[in-house]
Amino acid sequence: MEGDFMKTAGIDVGFDTIKVAIMTDGKIVARAAGEAGCIGREGNIYELYNSALDAAGIRPEEVEKVVATGIGRFSVKFAGEHVSDATALAKAATFFYEGASAAVDIGADQTLVVTIDGGRITEVVRNQKCMAGLGLILDVLATRLGYTLEEISQFQEGANKGTIVNDGCPVFAELDCLEELNKGTPKDQIMGAAINSVAVRLNAILRDKVMPGKDTTVLFGGVSRNTAVINALKLRSGVDFIIPEDAVYGSAVGCALLAEG
Repeated sequence: MEGDFMKTAGIDVGFDTIKVAIMTDGKIVARAAGEAGCIGREGNIYELYNSALDAAGIRPEEVEKVVATGIGRFSVKFAGEHVSDATALAKAATFFYEGASAAVDIGADQTLVVTIDGGRITEVVRNQKCMAGLGLILDVLATRLGYTLEEISQFQEGANKGTIVNDGCPVFAELDCLEELNKGTPKDQIMGAAINSVAVRLNAILRDKVMPGKDTTVLFGGVSRNTAVINALKLRSGVDFIIPEDAVYGSAVGCALLAEG
Protein backbone atom coordinates (compact mmCIF):
# COMPACT_ATOMS: atom_id res chain seq x y z
CA MET A 1 0.00 0.00 0.00
CA GLU A 2 1.13 3.52 -0.78
CA GLY A 3 0.60 4.53 2.84
CA ASP A 4 3.39 2.13 3.84
CA PHE A 5 5.99 3.82 1.65
CA MET A 6 8.78 5.70 3.43
CA LYS A 7 8.09 9.42 3.57
CA THR A 8 10.95 11.89 4.07
CA ALA A 9 11.54 15.62 3.81
CA GLY A 10 14.51 17.79 2.91
CA ILE A 11 14.80 21.48 3.71
CA ASP A 12 17.44 23.83 2.30
CA VAL A 13 17.54 27.16 4.13
CA GLY A 14 19.59 29.40 1.88
CA PHE A 15 20.68 33.02 2.15
CA ASP A 16 17.73 34.23 0.11
CA THR A 17 15.32 31.31 -0.31
CA ILE A 18 13.97 28.32 1.59
CA LYS A 19 13.38 25.17 -0.47
CA VAL A 20 11.42 22.14 0.72
CA ALA A 21 11.18 18.73 -0.98
CA ILE A 22 8.90 15.89 0.12
CA MET A 23 9.67 12.36 -1.07
CA THR A 24 7.71 9.12 -0.90
CA ASP A 25 9.59 5.91 -1.58
CA GLY A 26 12.43 7.86 -3.19
CA LYS A 27 10.19 9.89 -5.51
CA ILE A 28 9.58 13.65 -5.33
CA VAL A 29 5.90 14.17 -4.53
CA ALA A 30 5.83 17.84 -3.52
CA ARG A 31 8.02 20.90 -3.25
CA ALA A 32 7.75 24.46 -1.99
CA ALA A 33 9.95 27.56 -2.03
CA GLY A 34 9.77 31.01 -0.50
CA GLU A 35 11.79 33.86 0.99
CA ALA A 36 14.11 32.96 3.84
CA GLY A 37 13.61 36.18 5.75
CA CYS A 38 15.54 36.95 8.92
CA ILE A 39 13.62 37.44 12.16
CA GLY A 40 10.69 35.40 10.86
CA ARG A 41 12.81 32.64 9.34
CA GLU A 42 11.57 29.82 11.58
CA GLY A 43 7.97 30.75 10.88
CA ASN A 44 8.65 30.79 7.14
CA ILE A 45 10.23 27.34 7.37
CA TYR A 46 7.17 25.88 9.12
CA GLU A 47 4.80 27.53 6.67
CA LEU A 48 6.62 26.22 3.59
CA TYR A 49 7.07 22.77 5.11
CA ASN A 50 3.37 22.48 5.90
CA SER A 51 2.48 23.83 2.46
CA ALA A 52 4.55 21.10 0.82
CA LEU A 53 3.04 18.42 3.06
CA ASP A 54 -0.47 19.62 2.18
CA ALA A 55 0.40 19.45 -1.51
CA ALA A 56 1.60 15.88 -1.03
CA GLY A 57 -1.41 14.89 1.08
CA ILE A 58 0.89 13.86 3.92
CA ARG A 59 0.44 14.58 7.64
CA PRO A 60 3.50 15.76 9.64
CA GLU A 61 3.42 12.65 11.83
CA GLU A 62 3.73 10.46 8.74
CA VAL A 63 7.17 11.89 7.85
CA GLU A 64 9.80 9.49 9.16
CA LYS A 65 12.72 11.92 9.06
CA VAL A 66 13.54 15.50 8.14
CA VAL A 67 17.07 16.52 7.12
CA ALA A 68 18.12 20.16 6.72
CA THR A 69 21.01 21.96 5.03
CA GLY A 70 22.02 25.47 4.00
CA ILE A 71 23.32 28.52 5.79
CA GLY A 72 20.24 28.56 8.03
CA ARG A 73 19.88 24.81 8.54
CA PHE A 74 19.95 25.03 12.33
CA SER A 75 16.79 27.15 12.19
CA VAL A 76 14.97 23.92 11.26
CA LYS A 77 14.42 22.89 14.88
CA PHE A 78 12.36 19.83 14.00
CA ALA A 79 15.01 18.32 11.70
CA GLY A 80 16.38 14.96 12.74
CA GLU A 81 19.75 15.77 11.17
CA HIS A 82 21.63 18.76 9.79
CA VAL A 83 24.13 18.17 6.96
CA SER A 84 26.54 20.23 4.89
CA ASP A 85 25.37 21.64 1.57
CA ALA A 86 28.14 19.71 -0.21
CA THR A 87 26.84 16.41 1.16
CA ALA A 88 23.27 17.20 0.11
CA LEU A 89 24.34 18.42 -3.33
CA ALA A 90 26.41 15.32 -4.11
CA LYS A 91 23.47 13.09 -3.15
CA ALA A 92 21.12 15.07 -5.39
CA ALA A 93 23.53 15.00 -8.34
CA THR A 94 23.71 11.20 -8.46
CA PHE A 95 19.92 11.00 -8.02
CA PHE A 96 19.23 13.17 -11.04
CA TYR A 97 22.10 11.70 -13.08
CA GLU A 98 23.59 8.39 -11.98
CA GLY A 99 26.93 9.01 -13.70
CA ALA A 100 27.44 12.50 -12.27
CA SER A 101 31.09 13.44 -11.77
CA ALA A 102 30.39 16.89 -10.35
CA ALA A 103 27.65 19.11 -8.95
CA VAL A 104 27.61 22.90 -9.22
CA ASP A 105 25.24 25.09 -7.21
CA ILE A 106 24.98 28.78 -8.09
CA GLY A 107 22.95 30.53 -5.43
CA ALA A 108 22.38 34.00 -4.07
CA ASP A 109 25.24 33.93 -1.57
CA GLN A 110 27.80 31.49 -2.94
CA THR A 111 28.86 29.16 -5.71
CA LEU A 112 29.67 25.60 -4.69
CA VAL A 113 31.46 22.99 -6.81
CA VAL A 114 31.56 19.37 -5.63
CA THR A 115 33.43 16.67 -7.55
CA ILE A 116 32.17 13.11 -7.17
CA ASP A 117 33.65 9.66 -7.76
CA GLY A 118 31.28 6.73 -7.44
CA GLY A 119 28.91 8.80 -5.30
CA ARG A 120 31.74 9.83 -2.96
CA ILE A 121 32.83 13.47 -2.60
CA THR A 122 36.43 13.98 -3.72
CA GLU A 123 36.70 17.77 -3.64
CA VAL A 124 34.75 20.85 -2.59
CA VAL A 125 35.39 24.36 -3.93
CA ARG A 126 33.52 27.45 -2.76
CA ASN A 127 33.45 31.04 -3.91
CA GLN A 128 34.49 33.17 -0.95
CA LYS A 129 35.54 36.38 -2.65
CA CYS A 130 32.59 38.23 -1.16
CA MET A 131 29.93 37.44 1.44
CA ALA A 132 27.28 38.18 -1.17
CA GLY A 133 27.23 35.93 -4.19
CA LEU A 134 26.79 36.19 -7.91
CA GLY A 135 23.09 35.39 -7.80
CA LEU A 136 22.50 38.38 -5.55
CA ILE A 137 24.48 40.65 -7.89
CA LEU A 138 22.22 39.69 -10.79
CA ASP A 139 19.07 40.18 -8.69
CA VAL A 140 20.20 43.62 -7.52
CA LEU A 141 21.06 44.83 -11.00
CA ALA A 142 17.95 43.35 -12.61
CA THR A 143 15.82 45.18 -10.04
CA ARG A 144 17.75 48.43 -10.50
CA LEU A 145 17.43 48.25 -14.28
CA GLY A 146 13.81 47.08 -14.28
CA TYR A 147 14.32 43.62 -15.82
CA THR A 148 12.57 40.36 -14.99
CA LEU A 149 14.33 36.97 -15.00
CA GLU A 150 12.63 36.11 -18.28
CA GLU A 151 13.88 39.33 -19.87
CA ILE A 152 17.52 39.05 -18.81
CA SER A 153 17.55 35.39 -19.88
CA GLN A 154 17.18 36.63 -23.47
CA PHE A 155 20.46 38.55 -23.44
CA GLN A 156 23.13 37.31 -25.83
CA GLU A 157 26.88 36.87 -25.36
CA GLY A 158 28.81 40.03 -26.22
CA ALA A 159 26.02 42.46 -25.45
CA ASN A 160 28.21 44.44 -23.05
CA LYS A 161 30.39 46.11 -25.76
CA GLY A 162 33.21 46.84 -23.33
CA THR A 163 31.13 48.08 -20.39
CA ILE A 164 32.53 46.81 -17.06
CA VAL A 165 30.45 45.91 -13.99
CA ASN A 166 32.00 44.74 -10.70
CA ASP A 167 31.66 40.97 -10.22
CA GLY A 168 32.64 40.81 -6.55
CA CYS A 169 30.07 42.81 -4.60
CA PRO A 170 26.43 43.85 -5.14
CA VAL A 171 27.10 47.29 -3.67
CA PHE A 172 29.97 48.06 -6.06
CA ALA A 173 28.07 46.45 -8.95
CA GLU A 174 25.13 48.76 -8.29
CA LEU A 175 27.46 51.77 -8.10
CA ASP A 176 28.95 50.78 -11.46
CA CYS A 177 25.42 50.46 -12.80
CA LEU A 178 24.48 53.96 -11.61
CA GLU A 179 27.69 55.44 -13.02
CA GLU A 180 27.01 53.87 -16.41
CA LEU A 181 23.40 55.08 -16.38
CA ASN A 182 24.59 58.60 -15.57
CA LYS A 183 26.96 58.40 -18.55
CA GLY A 184 24.03 57.49 -20.76
CA THR A 185 24.99 53.86 -21.32
CA PRO A 186 21.93 51.87 -22.48
CA LYS A 187 20.58 49.66 -19.70
CA ASP A 188 20.67 46.54 -21.89
CA GLN A 189 24.39 47.11 -22.38
CA ILE A 190 24.88 47.38 -18.61
CA MET A 191 22.91 44.21 -17.92
CA GLY A 192 24.85 42.41 -20.65
CA ALA A 193 28.10 43.47 -18.99
CA ALA A 194 26.90 42.14 -15.64
CA ILE A 195 25.97 38.78 -17.18
CA ASN A 196 29.35 38.47 -18.89
CA SER A 197 31.31 39.42 -15.76
CA VAL A 198 29.37 36.88 -13.70
CA ALA A 199 30.09 34.17 -16.31
CA VAL A 200 33.82 35.00 -16.22
CA ARG A 201 33.85 34.75 -12.42
CA LEU A 202 31.90 31.48 -12.42
CA ASN A 203 34.30 29.97 -14.93
CA ALA A 204 37.23 30.92 -12.69
CA ILE A 205 35.56 29.09 -9.79
CA LEU A 206 34.99 25.99 -11.92
CA ARG A 207 38.65 25.96 -12.90
CA ASP A 208 39.91 26.61 -9.36
CA LYS A 209 41.24 23.08 -8.93
CA VAL A 210 39.63 20.34 -10.97
CA MET A 211 37.53 21.20 -14.02
CA PRO A 212 34.13 19.44 -13.82
CA GLY A 213 33.34 16.78 -16.42
CA LYS A 214 32.16 18.15 -19.76
CA ASP A 215 29.05 15.97 -20.03
CA THR A 216 28.62 14.73 -16.45
CA THR A 217 28.21 17.91 -14.39
CA VAL A 218 24.82 18.59 -12.84
CA LEU A 219 23.86 22.23 -12.30
CA PHE A 220 21.67 23.42 -9.42
CA GLY A 221 20.59 26.72 -7.86
CA GLY A 222 18.45 29.69 -8.75
CA VAL A 223 20.88 30.99 -11.38
CA SER A 224 20.34 27.75 -13.35
CA ARG A 225 17.10 29.37 -14.58
CA ASN A 226 18.99 32.29 -16.11
CA THR A 227 19.56 31.12 -19.68
CA ALA A 228 21.83 34.05 -20.59
CA VAL A 229 24.27 33.38 -17.74
CA ILE A 230 24.32 29.62 -18.34
CA ASN A 231 24.88 30.04 -22.09
CA ALA A 232 27.74 32.47 -21.44
CA LEU A 233 29.23 30.05 -18.89
CA LYS A 234 28.94 27.12 -21.31
CA LEU A 235 30.86 29.07 -23.95
CA ARG A 236 33.70 29.87 -21.57
CA SER A 237 33.94 26.57 -19.72
CA GLY A 238 33.10 24.06 -22.44
CA VAL A 239 30.88 22.23 -19.93
CA ASP A 240 27.51 21.07 -21.24
CA PHE A 241 25.64 21.17 -17.94
CA ILE A 242 22.88 18.75 -17.05
CA ILE A 243 20.08 20.90 -15.60
CA PRO A 244 17.28 18.93 -13.89
CA GLU A 245 13.72 20.22 -13.94
CA ASP A 246 13.96 20.55 -10.14
CA ALA A 247 17.40 22.21 -10.23
CA VAL A 248 16.31 24.94 -7.79
CA TYR A 249 15.46 22.25 -5.21
CA GLY A 250 18.70 20.28 -5.57
CA SER A 251 19.98 20.44 -1.98
CA ALA A 252 16.48 19.94 -0.53
CA VAL A 253 16.06 16.81 -2.65
CA GLY A 254 19.49 15.61 -1.53
CA CYS A 255 18.43 16.03 2.10
CA ALA A 256 15.20 14.09 1.56
CA LEU A 257 17.25 11.28 0.01
CA LEU A 258 19.71 11.30 2.93
CA ALA A 259 16.76 11.04 5.29
CA GLU A 260 16.01 7.62 3.79
CA GLY A 261 19.21 6.37 5.43
